[in-house]
Amino acid sequence: MNKYPFLQHFAPTLPRVQLVLRIVFYLPHDHGVLAPVLRRVLDTYLGFIAASGGALTVGEDSDVIEDAFPLESEFWEEAQRHLTKSRFEYLDDMDQDSYWFRRLTKRGFDTWVILKGGHSEPDGYEFSFESRLPWREPTSEHSVLSVKLPISFLETQGPEKAFALARSLAELLPLSTGHAGLSLSFTRGRSKLLPLLKEQLSRHPGWHVPPTLAWGLGPWIDDVHWLNFLGPPLLETVGGIQALRSHLSHPETTVQELTGGRALISLGPEPLAGDTKLGETLPAYRELARFLEPWLLPFPHVNTWDGYTDDEARLWWRRFLEVPPEKIYDPRGG
Repeated sequence: MNKYPFLQHFAPTLPRVQLVLRIVFYLPHDHGVLAPVLRRVLDTYLGFIAASGGALTVGEDSDVIEDAFPLESEFWEEAQRHLTKSRFEYLDDMDQDSYWFRRLTKRGFDTWVILKGGHSEPDGYEFSFESRLPWREPTSEHSVLSVKLPISFLETQGPEKAFALARSLAELLPLSTGHAGLSLSFTRGRSKLLPLLKEQLSRHPGWHVPPTLAWGLGPWIDDVHWLNFLGPPLLETVGGIQALRSHLSHPETTVQELTGGRALISLGPEPLAGDTKLGETLPAYRELARFLEPWLLPFPHVNTWDGYTDDEARLWWRRFLEVPPEKIYDPRGG
């Protein structure tokens, strides 16, 4: 049985949506604070993927979003410079009528750099960093760093290698929360593709749909995943390491203490998609969701999923909580 079912094209006119292993960290800091460690983070990722023949070949940045450029020497240096050097001071000190003040506040982030593998089509490798706007008074928004691995990496290198990568990156970053698990990855056409995925999403609760505005997550936790990182002050808020260990009893769940007052909650030795048609409802995920429910990102007041009713979107959003497993997937199509 295929543990990691692939997604195919749904129509020739629509772009591909991939299933990947996504590792993401929410960082309550401006670009200037994070810049000194970002080169080490990128080098760590490159070192891990090189073992499987992976590479980053094209790039985009926040000021040339429309065009991807090949990562030849000069463009590679430019991407690294954008990543490792803060470009903007506090917005409070800018003229509010200036071009950059208007541009930055309109788009909602400071710097955005994305580096991908593949040429004509993404191959599943990706490194992305998006930094929040720098204000003198800290906000609840986050800078976001994420990397992706194709499913072929899990199949050839094993989940242990993906775990080691996630753990290595976490040790370098001043995170508030983070996670790693199976995720959908859209190149373009997300709003058109999501309605075509209703059956697959309801059948595979272990698949994650990344939020469109990740930096606006605020104080919440973005869903439950294979690996779940909690940093300060959230770890203290939920009761600390001992509270996690006393409330999480599933035999495949482990809680590890990390440096800097952080914790890693692992829900088994490998990421699972689940299959509600076969009764695989991911009980370890459901147990963690019940414990973390007060801190999980709530269902938005406005349903942003085109093609889904409020009930359909809410059903997926809270799929690990009050929804009875037998109601998640109806083989009769009802």
